[in-house]
Amino acid sequence: MGIQVRQALSAGIDGFTLQWFAPGERTDGNLAKLLGQTQGTSFKVTVIFLRHIWPGNPAATQSEVANSIRYLLDRYAGHANWLAIDGQPVLFFADMDRIARESGQTPQQAWAAVRAKADPDNRAIWVAEGLDPSYLAVFDGLYVYKIVHADYPVAYLKATRWAAAVRQWEQQTGRRKLWFGTISPGWDDTRSVCTADLRTPSKPFRLERADGALYRATFDAAVASNPDGLWLNSWNEWVEGTYVEPSEQYGERYLELTRTLAGEFRAR
Repeated sequence: MGIQVRQALSAGIDGFTLQWFAPGERTDGNLAKLLGQTQGTSFKVTVIFLRHIWPGNPAATQSEVANSIRYLLDRYAGHANWLAIDGQPVLFFADMDRIARESGQTPQQAWAAVRAKADPDNRAIWVAEGLDPSYLAVFDGLYVYKIVHADYPVAYLKATRWAAAVRQWEQQTGRRKLWFGTISPGWDDTRSVCTADLRTPSKPFRLERADGALYRATFDAAVASNPDGLWLNSWNEWVEGTYVEPSEQYGERYLELTRTLAGEFRAR
């Protein structure tokens, strides 16, 4: 982890979002270790919160989800290397529609109930995943996890449209709403079907990296959306073929490209 933090910093990456499932679970241990490796650096850490889809015990009721968010905020958010914006700790979320719901509740209403229990004073910044801006009634920002699809491999070109929906909600509510543009070097999950996992099933496909041309195209589309920040998918998601960390196949090519893109983004 220490090596990865140093490599990421050298490539202009400001921090990691670690996929996190539950207190005491393996990913919780990973979070503590990762924060330990950031001490003395400017590197930031937060989580992509996934307690609501974790198959372990206890079951992911709305109360358990709220308890887990409070656990993260109480245990980790005060760390000097936890990602914060204007002093507010940041949490990312994914798989929004998989939250436990009471009879007649929409996912948005379920999340509103969770937030009322976990963060009633809105002391943290909650960033939802997906294309439905109605989540901004509860959340403080939006990002898109998967910007390429088997049936629409250039979905990333819609970044400006996605961003416009966030800005519209910002105007309607009179409250700041954040938009994070997503960049990615490619996609290849054609070998992931042999093992069951927690992802929502979708048709496996491969999208060629074209020696960095796709990475550049996603970056250009994200920057054109005037984002508050960039989210990289991914540092080391090998099962989906989006990694940029050094590899036997690509060497340090994508670290070098990331360094170039990060420099361009900062120089805007």
